[in-house]
Amino acid sequence: MNIRKNPFKTLDRCFYDLSLKYKILIVIFSGFFILFLSGLATMAFTSRSYEKRLYQSIAASMTYAASDISSQLQSVDSIIDSILASQVIQTNLEEMKELEQGSQRQIYNTRIYNELSGYLFAFQNDSISYMSIIQDQEIISTSLSSFMEVPYQLRSSLIARAQSREGATTVVPDFGSQYGIFIVKELRKIDKLSLEPLGILIISLNPAALTETAVSSHSDYDDMSCLLFDGDALIYNGSTLSDRQAVELSKDLSGDYGIEKAGKETLFAVRGKIPLYDWDYISTVSYSSVYKTVTLSGRLFLLIMAAALAVVSYLAVKVILAIFYRFDRLMENMKSFGEGNYQVPEAPRKYQEDEIGLLYKNFDSMVEKIQTLIQENYVNEILKKEAQLKAMESQMDPHFLYNTLESINWRAKMIKSEEISQITTALGSLLRFSLGKNSEDFTLDQEMQIVNNYITIQKIRYQRRLDFSADVPSDLLGVFIPKFTIQPLLENAIRYGLEESSETCYISIVCREVLGLLIIRITNTGSSFEENCMEKLQSGEIQPHGFGIGILNIHRRLQLTYGEPYGLLLYNIEDEETYEECAVAEIRIPCKKKE
Repeated sequence: MNIRKNPFKTLDRCFYDLSLKYKILIVIFSGFFILFLSGLATMAFTSRSYEKRLYQSIAASMTYAASDISSQLQSVDSIIDSILASQVIQTNLEEMKELEQGSQRQIYNTRIYNELSGYLFAFQNDSISYMSIIQDQEIISTSLSSFMEVPYQLRSSLIARAQSREGATTVVPDFGSQYGIFIVKELRKIDKLSLEPLGILIISLNPAALTETAVSSHSDYDDMSCLLFDGDALIYNGSTLSDRQAVELSKDLSGDYGIEKAGKETLFAVRGKIPLYDWDYISTVSYSSVYKTVTLSGRLFLLIMAAALAVVSYLAVKVILAIFYRFDRLMENMKSFGEGNYQVPEAPRKYQEDEIGLLYKNFDSMVEKIQTLIQENYVNEILKKEAQLKAMESQMDPHFLYNTLESINWRAKMIKSEEISQITTALGSLLRFSLGKNSEDFTLDQEMQIVNNYITIQKIRYQRRLDFSADVPSDLLGVFIPKFTIQPLLENAIRYGLEESSETCYISIVCREVLGLLIIRITNTGSSFEENCMEKLQSGEIQPHGFGIGILNIHRRLQLTYGEPYGLLLYNIEDEETYEECAVAEIRIPCKKKE
């Protein structure tokens, strides 16, 4: 009896038997194929709905553009109101009216010109070409040459229109395509509401600047153009069409939008209105370019998807092989570590921010912690024993040293040599502290005794070239501090502040308690630290030698004793009196006092 095998179960079994890398590749290619089919479906849907959305896009863009144009026109109205209310213009026009030709009349003319220019620059309306005020035969204009280009008959017509409206603002768009849009108003005396005519205000607007900036800032199409109409009259033609073709387009466009033929070109046209002045606008976009864009987008999509498929295939294989290579390396490192290799295994130079990188990072961190424990609990013990043995081998009988120094001191007193007596006494005290075994309960008071003995010796050596001061509150003398923490820093200050300079070196020690911290600041003149000196010493950018080794050892000793947040800071400050740069070594440790 033949039993038919289920092909799906066979495929399922084959899939699960595949290597993990091939399973991942199959999942990636399947997902990409589904994405490709979805993209084709999306392109088909987009091409069908593009025409409808084209109208919505252009209409939305032109709505914002129309709002910008209205805002610019309202800005012009504000300028007109400000000019009408200007006391300077009112007063000088009134004075000019009563004067004949003369220098005084020129002064009034200049004042009015300056006031007009001030309004022009203050409102920063790029659509205004110029502003002019006419009183009798006197013309005051921000651009007299441009105003005089307007034919005399047209200027007379503008003046007549303004006078006929008796102070009302009048918009004259009839000559927009040639000379611009004119806004005229008869200025009248507002003092005591006499309404006596003072002159005619004529403002010329550049329709190109009025429309093109607004359209280009809101349009998504490079070839969008705009036509302005006042009823059937063409105000501005911003397209490549002739004025006759633009007027015919306005008549043929019956609805809010449509596809119109203008000469050899097919246009997608949208009609709308500009508030405030009730002007019509028609925005046009080349319909052939839209079709080309859609076709080009479809072809470009297919090309990109084909290229992406090739790139994804290549990258998927490379990435998967790289991932499994990293897994293999990690497993080798683990095996090596299990066999007793306590060195950190080689890992990527920079940990990647993924799960494998996290495994590498945590594994290396675990190995480093184990090595640290071994170093601190095993190697350090061996080093400590070796140090004790070497100390025992080189140790001299301290009583012999003390007796010798006491003999020198007694002899110095006999010959009345006070300085030798002071040096031997200070040196004896320093030896008692250095050879003493009690370092666990060492206090700031004892450390300051070391400092005072050391300074006594150095003052005898350098005389007046060394000026030392210490400000240590008495309530801080019982604070615990590691032995020989301050003295090496003083030695460093004297080394670089005195031995490399002939000037007087001022050294000060200031101790303070701040928020549970003991802060000891050693400041000296005559030298300064490099910027980020401690960081450079720790990183090896500066190779420590001589006193640099001592500073680095002090910092490490403090951190080993109290923890990472504490230690030694190196920086520079400026002396408030001499403005000289001073070096500062600042110790920060917990303020634990002796009970």
